[in-house]
Amino acid sequence: MQRRNALLTTNAIVSAALVAALLVALNFLGTEHHVRWDLTATREHSLSPQTIKVLRSLPGPIEVVAFPSFSPETSQVQRYRRVLGTYQYYSKNFQFRLVDPDRNPAEAQKFKIASYGQIVLNRGKASYTVDSESEEQLTNGLLHLLETAKKTVYVLQGEGEIPLDDFTRNGMGTVKQALVSKGFDVRPLLLVQTRRVPEDAAAVVVPSPTRDLLPQGRDALAQYYQSGGKLLILVDPQTPAGFRAWLEPTFHVGAPGGIVVDPVSRLSDPRIPAVTQYPFNDITQNFNLVTAFPLSTPLVPQPRPTGVTITPVVKASDASYVKVNLESENLKFEPGTDVKGPAILAVEVTPVPGAASTPPAPAPKAAPAPKTPGTASAAQGAKPAQAGKPEAPKGTAVLFGNSGFIRNSSLGVPGNRDLFMSAVAWLTQSGNLVSISPRTSPFDAFILGGNQVRYIFFESVVFVPLLLLALGGLVYVRRKSL
Repeated sequence: MQRRNALLTTNAIVSAALVAALLVALNFLGTEHHVRWDLTATREHSLSPQTIKVLRSLPGPIEVVAFPSFSPETSQVQRYRRVLGTYQYYSKNFQFRLVDPDRNPAEAQKFKIASYGQIVLNRGKASYTVDSESEEQLTNGLLHLLETAKKTVYVLQGEGEIPLDDFTRNGMGTVKQALVSKGFDVRPLLLVQTRRVPEDAAAVVVPSPTRDLLPQGRDALAQYYQSGGKLLILVDPQTPAGFRAWLEPTFHVGAPGGIVVDPVSRLSDPRIPAVTQYPFNDITQNFNLVTAFPLSTPLVPQPRPTGVTITPVVKASDASYVKVNLESENLKFEPGTDVKGPAILAVEVTPVPGAASTPPAPAPKAAPAPKTPGTASAAQGAKPAQAGKPEAPKGTAVLFGNSGFIRNSSLGVPGNRDLFMSAVAWLTQSGNLVSISPRTSPFDAFILGGNQVRYIFFESVVFVPLLLLALGGLVYVRRKSL
């Protein structure tokens, strides 16, 4: 009997130990390899592919210190813990802690916290502060923290370009702020004074000059581009013809003039093409926001450029066309005068790897003229400057046939700001510094038709009460008959 009791006791102890070991193992596996499922329609509790890629490629530990408001009247603590926990889920190198700035003023002062909700990202001795827990700010903060040097973007001024620090309708102060918020150092560039592009330029923006550039200015931009620089050039129908003519021999992209009219895909005016679909290219990859381009001029890439690859970035719809006469008030298509679309509104120009050092193609007006060897020699002889341009360019350029989309008055269109930022990010090889739209719960209105309303009324007000009354009567009759 005692032996049987000992066996039962041992069996119970072993079983309990096995169950405890199983629970410990399951808890360990759940901690180390837990899995989440986001069942929301817009995946508002998930991170974008760009963010996941950044987190999984973190080279070392990132310490994150967040200073949300711990007031019970706000939900900042819970929201910050959820967002930062999601980041930590994708990378063990991402570690965070929450600090109450009211109870720990010394630590808040140490990190120079100016307001509730700021988050400090630390990597070794380097640090970067963002103002909120939004995915866009956090991810771009990580990218800037990983950057070894701050990138400087120069904006050409002094030739009638869009004012850089102007916040009125026609200025570009808002997109400058957007660049600064992404960690770029944005500075004006006065080529009339410097006569060259600074060596620390990550990119140069030329925002639609209203006066023709001086020869030294054009030469400085061309030399910068030829030696590997990055240019973002915006032109309009009113841009001086001399500057537009300079584009073709330099970038193999013509800007003959005229204004793009789109009677199908447009905003309030057919001269404001609205674009919702984009050709395949590096800048608008995974880009699905609508953009609008008020008063655009078409770009015409050369069919067989030498040493470069030209890729359309933005196109108007197939129904678009180009009004050649800018003074005409008739916006209808005039055969024989106007040019059928689809009009190209933006292109990217990239060098062909290993391109041979060859002189560029002659000017476009000289190409169709020769029909005999004699006339060809004369045409080449009339353009001695063209033969002086030695080799294929090493730089990269993005050209837009519009500048209105970056002006303050046009940034209400959802994609205008993001398209400009994506172009700058691509040029400066900061490809992940793109805007990440916040995910919100959609408002799905439940709208009932007339018949549906009547069905619900009869079911809830008439049918169900009558059914209950009939069942009650049936029970009453049966009980009375017993």
